[in-house]
Amino acid sequence: MIRDTLAQLLRGRPLTWDRLGCHPSFFLAVCEEEGASGLIHHQLRHTAEFAAWPAQVRRALEQASRADAARELLVRRELTRVLDALADRGVRPVLFKGSALAYTLYPAPSLRSRSDTDLLILQSDTDAVRETMSGLGYAPALLCDGELVFRQFEFAREDEFAVTHALDFHWAISTQSAFATVLTYDELVQRSDPAPALGPNARVPSKVDALLLALMHPVMHHRNQQRLVWAYDVHLLAGSLDSDGLRELAARAIDKRIAAVCARGLREAQDWFGTAVSADILDRLAAAPLGEQPTAAYLAPERSWAQETAANLRGLSRWGDRLRLLKEITLPSPAYMLQAYGVGRSGFARALLPALYLHRGVRGVWRVMSGRK
Repeated sequence: MIRDTLAQLLRGRPLTWDRLGCHPSFFLAVCEEEGASGLIHHQLRHTAEFAAWPAQVRRALEQASRADAARELLVRRELTRVLDALADRGVRPVLFKGSALAYTLYPAPSLRSRSDTDLLILQSDTDAVRETMSGLGYAPALLCDGELVFRQFEFAREDEFAVTHALDFHWAISTQSAFATVLTYDELVQRSDPAPALGPNARVPSKVDALLLALMHPVMHHRNQQRLVWAYDVHLLAGSLDSDGLRELAARAIDKRIAAVCARGLREAQDWFGTAVSADILDRLAAAPLGEQPTAAYLAPERSWAQETAANLRGLSRWGDRLRLLKEITLPSPAYMLQAYGVGRSGFARALLPALYLHRGVRGVWRVMSGRK
């Protein structure tokens, strides 16, 4: 399997091209799909084996690496500008996921591919964030609104070099209620570390918290999708912790009732990269009772949208919140509907709202029943 081959390369095991057994265009497409082009080039660029690879592959990987490095200069400048502007309003976000890891874990931030930047904020700061981002020339992205269905909002702008900067602001780490409060803003900011490369106002989760987030991410948001770069995050983070740090990780995972989720991610990283996690740590995680871990249900393979929604409803403790979530899913705001269907905001457009809601409902039911959602 080609991803296993990429994992071997990232583990520092250079291979001769003939042992890969694939066409150059296929290899390059998989590298791009996995977000690993820069990483592969960084790992192989000085090896004797790589010098004998096809010129087409070597050239494409080098060009991708250079393009990523050039783009990262603009990303860094923009993130610093945004963080400074937010600090002027008294908003102190915690960067997490890709960008946080890029600037604190990887040899160079351009090696961690990502399409946006995720920031955790207090829900009470959302108005200040929206005003600040608008003042910086950002526009809100089209997302279904609601406090329970997404728990986040996005702003984006295109700079003078035609590079799009997308920033995703969360007031909870997940849209899934079983995970939403596993790590709160107050917890993360209290244990956070600085990220000096992004200026004095950049904070990122501690290494243990970052690893917990990395282990949860594919499960709570991507239905257990395996992606090389996510497992590599886990590998690097686990490798940055000493034995005390790994024991702290296990204790916190058990306390937060995400032990099974964490064990799954650590084993996957071990399978691909030989990540050094002792059997004792994995045994402690495996010994945690599954019945006390609502998040363990998310490890079931091939979960559907309907199953995710049902689990999200079960994770809410109050019937009022469950009804509210259902309303946000089935009846998003009129402003969202008008924008989503591109019909403007005129009186005539508003008169179409009943038909638009009906169309959306019928299409949604059909997609669920046909297995396309």
